[in-house]
Amino acid sequence: MKNLQMALSGVLALQLVLAAGLFWESSSRQQAQAQATQLVQTEADALQRLEITGDDETVTLVKQDDQWQLPELHQLPVNSDKLDTLLEKLTALKGNWPVATSNSARERFEVAEKKFRKHVKLYTAEGDEPALELFVGTSPGFRKVHVRRADDDAIYAVELNSFDLPVKADNWLDKTLLAAGDLKRIQGPDYTLEKADDGWVFAVDDAQEAPAVDPGKARELATALEKLRVTRPAGKTPEAEPTEIVVQADNGERRYLFASADDKYYVRRDDRDQYFEIAKYDFDRVMDKRHQDLVLVARDEEEQTAEEETSNTQEEDAKS
Repeated sequence: MKNLQMALSGVLALQLVLAAGLFWESSSRQQAQAQATQLVQTEADALQRLEITGDDETVTLVKQDDQWQLPELHQLPVNSDKLDTLLEKLTALKGNWPVATSNSARERFEVAEKKFRKHVKLYTAEGDEPALELFVGTSPGFRKVHVRRADDDAIYAVELNSFDLPVKADNWLDKTLLAAGDLKRIQGPDYTLEKADDGWVFAVDDAQEAPAVDPGKARELATALEKLRVTRPAGKTPEAEPTEIVVQADNGERRYLFASADDKYYVRRDDRDQYFEIAKYDFDRVMDKRHQDLVLVARDEEEQTAEEETSNTQEEDAKS
C-alpha cells in the first residue's frame, strides 16, 4: 500500500511538471507574438512611390492621380492586382524574433547595404528621402526570406518571396490595358459583326440576305479582342502595313491596328501612341478571320462539336 501511494505521488508530481512546462511554453509563445515587430508601419494608401533594386536593375512605380504608373515605361499602368498583393504582404510583415544582429550576419544573409538580393524603398510623399527601406536577402525556407530594415540591426525571417519583387518594368505592366471589354460590334477588313440576343450576326442592308455566322469563329474573334493581352511595349514601329479593326463597346468606339514583321506580332490602339508586342496565338485569332471564314458552313453535328471543343481547349491553354 505504501509503495502504491509513493507511485501515485510520483505520477502526480510528473503531471504537475509537465503542466508547468506547457504553461511556460504557451506563455512564452504568446509573449513573443505580442512583442512581434511590425516591419512596415506605413499604410498602403499613404504610399506614393515604390522602388525595387536588384541584379543591377531598378524599377520605379509612381502613384499619379490614384493610379500607379511606370515612369520609365511611357507612364503605362501597373498591374494593380499584383501591386496590391505585394503591398498587402509588405504591410503585414512581422518579425517575431531576430535571427541575428551582427554586421557579419548582414553579409551572410545578404541584407547589407552593398550586398543584398533586393532593396525596397517606400515613399509617402514626393522627395528623395524614403519613409522606409528594406533589404531582402537569402531564403531560409519555402516562401520565406531574411529581411532587415535600413534603420535597424535586427534580421528577421519573414513570410515573403523574392519573386514578389521583380525589378523589370515589363513584369509590372498591366498586360490587359488594351483589352476591349464586352463588345457590341466588330468591323474588320471585309466584314461587320453585331451582337444580337442569340449571338453574333452580320450587319447588312435590309435589302440583303445575311448569311449565318459561324458561332465558334465569331466567339473566338470576340474573345481575342475582349481579353487581348500584350507582352511588352514595342521597341520600334513595325515596318509593315497594318490591318485595322474597329470595335464598339459600352465605353465607346476603339480602333486597333494589327501588324506583323520579323516574326513578331504587334497591336496599337487609337488611345495610345505606341505599339505593343502580342503573342502569335492572339494575333492569329484576330487576323485569320475574313468574311468567308466567319460564314457558317454546313457540317454534320459531330464535326461541328469536335471543332468547338478544340477551340475551347485552345482558349483554356492560352489562359493557363
